[in-house]
Amino acid sequence: MRCSPWSWAPWPCPAPPSRSRPSCSSAGSFGSRSAERLATLRRHQSTGPLMCSEFWDGWFDWWGGVHHTTDVATAAADLDELLAAGASVNIYMFHGGTNFALTNGANQKGRYLPLVTSYDYDAPLDEAGNPTEKFFAFREVIARYAPVPDELPAAAEAAPAFEVPLTPAGAWTDLAGPASTTAQPETFDALGHLSALVRYDAELRDARGGLLVVDEVRDLAWVSVDDRVVGTLSRTRHDRAIRIPDGRTLSILVEDQGRVNYDRRLGEEKGLIGEITLDGAPVTGWRSTPLDVAEIAAEVDAEIDTELDATTGTDAADVLKTGPAAWTSSFTLDAPTDLVLDTMAWSKGYAFVNGFFLGRYWRNGPQRTLSVPAPATREGANRLVVLELENVVEPRAVFVGAPSLGDTEE
Repeated sequence: MRCSPWSWAPWPCPAPPSRSRPSCSSAGSFGSRSAERLATLRRHQSTGPLMCSEFWDGWFDWWGGVHHTTDVATAAADLDELLAAGASVNIYMFHGGTNFALTNGANQKGRYLPLVTSYDYDAPLDEAGNPTEKFFAFREVIARYAPVPDELPAAAEAAPAFEVPLTPAGAWTDLAGPASTTAQPETFDALGHLSALVRYDAELRDARGGLLVVDEVRDLAWVSVDDRVVGTLSRTRHDRAIRIPDGRTLSILVEDQGRVNYDRRLGEEKGLIGEITLDGAPVTGWRSTPLDVAEIAAEVDAEIDTELDATTGTDAADVLKTGPAAWTSSFTLDAPTDLVLDTMAWSKGYAFVNGFFLGRYWRNGPQRTLSVPAPATREGANRLVVLELENVVEPRAVFVGAPSLGDTEE
């Protein structure tokens, strides 16, 4: 029997037992209906220990979805039912976390769904390590079957709340590495590029526009002609075509939004995949330019006190209209501390504090805040760098007291 790691069915042995190799135990993965799931496991394994190898006490979120939560009492009752049967359990997740930098994965089950930066998972310990109501409910259940320590974790305290203005630091998508010129666009993988973005440029024959068709975009592309944004192509939306105006230079900025992290799509290539045509004619002669967002943020940060200092007097209202732009800010702390950065005044991009890559933000939601761990901050002056891909709605950075991970299904 074979099963997916995302199913509730029991995990199989890799091969039937033999005289030279003893059998191995199977386990189930589930987060509800514990008695029913254990009965299924027992049908496939008539003797031996019962175990839930992943007891799902929450779920992950993807961009454009909702924030997933599970009812505390229901989750605790399912755990109680499992332990009452004498089964062993591995709680997944016990401590939520964060997909810092570009470490988020993605799902693909007919529709590509990149995961958000937060991996809070509605776990007993939240993204910042604070105990939740679910922690105490699970502790009470476990205490019925095994000793638990008397020590309790400290309750969460509100993070410092304050606001600072953002200062424009100019365009950043032209701060790129060397380009590769080939007949067809180079994938991220062929370029050996591990960061988020590659810009593809081609000259249009006779400077004529038309219907641009791409076999596949992995994963999100901003299409421009002569530096004027025309629109986007999204893998999630199954987009393949967009009509472009007359112009000389076609530019397509492609974002790798996260790798599918299971099954047959492991290791798939990113970028513009397959043939690209304009009104049916192939478009060839592409410059593929990788953009390392972490290196660019470091360059912006290093230059803000020197060369860019002369440009920061630019009217922010003008920058708000121009699309991709870098923004910076400074704030002072009495000591390193956990912070929560509200990104709802921005659109889509990447945020850094003192060079530490917090991750991606996107108004598409559900996630509305980014976790800033205390070790990324310092006593005294701290620096924030924001690489915005679309538009900063309001030029300010807002730090709030608690995370906001989005609307739930309730």
